[in-house]
Parts: sequence; C-alpha cells; structure tokens
Amino acid sequence: MNTKQKFEEAYRTLEEVEVAVLRDIHDYNPIYGTDIVSKYLTVIICHSGSARLLYDMQEVHFTANSIAVILPDHIMRPLECSADYRVTFIMHSAALSEELKTKRLTHDYDKFHLNPSCKMADEEMVLFLKALDVFEHLCNSSPQHYPLRHDMLIAQSNVMVEMINACRRETDNESHDMTRNQMVFQDFSNLLATHYCEQHEVAFYASKAHLTTRHFSIIIKETVGLSASDYIEQYLATQAKNILHTRPDLSVRQISYHLGYADSPSFCRFFKRQTGMTPNDFRQQV
Repeated sequence: MNTKQKFEEAYRTLEEVEVAVLRDIHDYNPIYGTDIVSKYLTVIICHSGSARLLYDMQEVHFTANSIAVILPDHIMRPLECSADYRVTFIMHSAALSEELKTKRLTHDYDKFHLNPSCKMADEEMVLFLKALDVFEHLCNSSPQHYPLRHDMLIAQSNVMVEMINACRRETDNESHDMTRNQMVFQDFSNLLATHYCEQHEVAFYASKAHLTTRHFSIIIKETVGLSASDYIEQYLATQAKNILHTRPDLSVRQISYHLGYADSPSFCRFFKRQTGMTPNDFRQQV
C-alpha cells in the first residue's frame, strides 16, 4: 500500500476507529509545495533523514528524533526532504482531537503553534516508541476486547503528550521569547482556524487583537510576508481544496455555504481567482 492509499484508508475509517497509526511514510513527492490542512490532530515522528516545511507560513526544519504536533485546521506545506526521510503519523479523529484539546492540550497550543516540533534524546525516543507500541496495540484492538478502549486511548495519549511536553520544556528553556508580532500572528492563525467559516474580514481579527485594521495588517505582512486579507484567502482556498478532495458527497453549493459564502457563484469566482480553475475542474483532476 503506497502513501496515498494509506492516508485515504485512514481518512475513511478514522472517525470510527478514533486513531490511526501510519508507519514508514516517506514518498511525499506529489504534495511538495502544496498546502495541506486537516481537521485532525496529528503527531509526526521522524525516525531518519530530514525535511523542510512551512507551518502557518513559518519555516520549520524536521530532523531525526524529532516529534511534531500538528494542530487541527492549521496549514502545513511540505517543501523538501532527504532520500532517507522516514516518519510515522499518528492521526486522531475530530472528536478525539477536541477531547484531547479540552482535557490535555489547552495550555500547550501556543507552544505547538509557534514551533510544532521538538527533538528528543536517543533514550527519550526509545521510551516514546515503546509508548507508541502500546498505543498502536489499543488502536488495533476492538471495544469488545477492551470495553474501556476509548478511556485507555485517552490515558495513553496523555502519557505520550506529557513525554512530548518534557521534551518541549527543555526546548522552551533554550529558546527566546516570542516577539509581539509573532504573538499577534499566532493569535490570528488560531482564531482563523476556529472562525474561518463565518469570518472572512480582516476587521474581525484586528478587533480581537485590539488593533486597527491597518496596524494589524502591517504586523501580519511583516511576520509572514502576506497581507492579512491574502492570508485569509489563501487559508480559505486551502480549506476548499481539502473539502473538494475529501468530501465527494458534498456539492459545490454545500461547500460554498459551509465556508461562509452567500452563494455558490461567489465561491466559484473566489476559487478560480485563487487556483485558476473552477471547483468542479479541481475536483476532476485530483
């Protein structure tokens, strides 16, 4: 089974099984330079090699013994990786992602947003992979075998998150504090991930930052090289492409309303301006 088939199978069954562990992922060639956004909390473990990617337009380098926590509805763009790059993906269902956020990750979101990855020492990685083996065993077990399977998954997730947090605390002690601009952008991208379906205007996000629209836009431009309006439109286009690809059961009209457009012609004009093709043309080519 190739990488594409592994992910398609995971997406198809994830809400039912709650967690999927995908090992030996390496052939990313078809998606280099492509924005990816997912509603699933995803943990990525790098076993060998290295990769370079953008996470919410900030460049991140990912190397062996590193673990990254990719938050739901944030943008990741793979840029390049070495020939020996090998990773494991741990994908959590939308419901489980929300439960983990509420119970365990609420105070960690800022850390994972600014820099999603941390590097573990060899002995720490050995222990983490042992915890992963237990986690994968639970993933592959049925509720009939373990009637408390869901609670066990949450408990083992807590173990693994705390192991990552221990690594993060060392990283945080070595890192510099965020600049004011980084903090504004971080809050903006987190708010956008929550409100993109109903709020497309820069003024809404500027008001949340207690800034004028002009000052807010300048900060976003200085931080990521895109204006706030361009960043919002790029984010919406990425979400639209993801839904068009993964939800063939939804019509273009339904997707338009889901993304907060008044009608499908408005959405189609926006999508063609962003991608150079209509939503239906895009859907036919993927």
